Amino acid sequence: MNFDGNFRRIGTVDIRPLQQRVRGLAAGDWDRETTRQRRYEAHRDTRSIGLVYDYDFRHVRATRLPALQVFEPALRPALTLIAADFEGSPRGRELCAKHGLGYFVRASLVRLNAGGQIAPHQDLNFSLAHSHRVHLPVITNENVLFTVGGETQHLREGEVVEINNRRVHEVQNGGTDGRVHLILDFVLRGEQCCCGEKRYPGVACNPRRCLETDRLKIPCTCYPEAA
Repeated sequence: MNFDGNFRRIGTVDIRPLQQRVRGLAAGDWDRETTRQRRYEAHRDTRSIGLVYDYDFRHVRATRLPALQVFEPALRPALTLIAADFEGSPRGRELCAKHGLGYFVRASLVRLNAGGQIAPHQDLNFSLAHSHRVHLPVITNENVLFTVGGETQHLREGEVVEINNRRVHEVQNGGTDGRVHLILDFVLRGEQCCCGEKRYPGVACNPRRCLETDRLKIPCTCYPEAA
């Protein structure tokens, strides 16, 4: 989702229960699913464990995968914090009153190999354009650098941060250990992407109508990047 900025800090959570579960994973647990790495060149240095995920990037009726049962108790503080932040905002309260509560449409644990990178890219498709992309560093090191819209930061363990996934973003892991983030996509029902709201005011977004805007086929000047 596009917004005025590159990073937006939501809060912090106690990461220790989730860290314990992640550190208990075997090497083979990270290698069971490689579709994401084979399909997207930018993610070739990563390994992932899907918790709530669909490779067709559907925007509703997301699939809860078996691994979610293992990790869900440790995820609850972060899930609660994120939902409260979006649903409790003035716009969120308005949308929830009209359309119902929001939901998580995707959740994954993503490991970036030591010395690896996630190449510069933008997130393209209807669901990604209409979701709030949130990162929670679970295991990291000071040499992991996250760049969004030309701004580079190190995200600390336990920080819950929304990134502007409509801008070009990349990650470098210059450390000697793998970096693990919990990555979540949260949806506020009825929320339009910025260009959709501007081009079709008062009309609900849908994949066909918003094709030009969600694939960035037209320039978006809704939230200009800082010079």
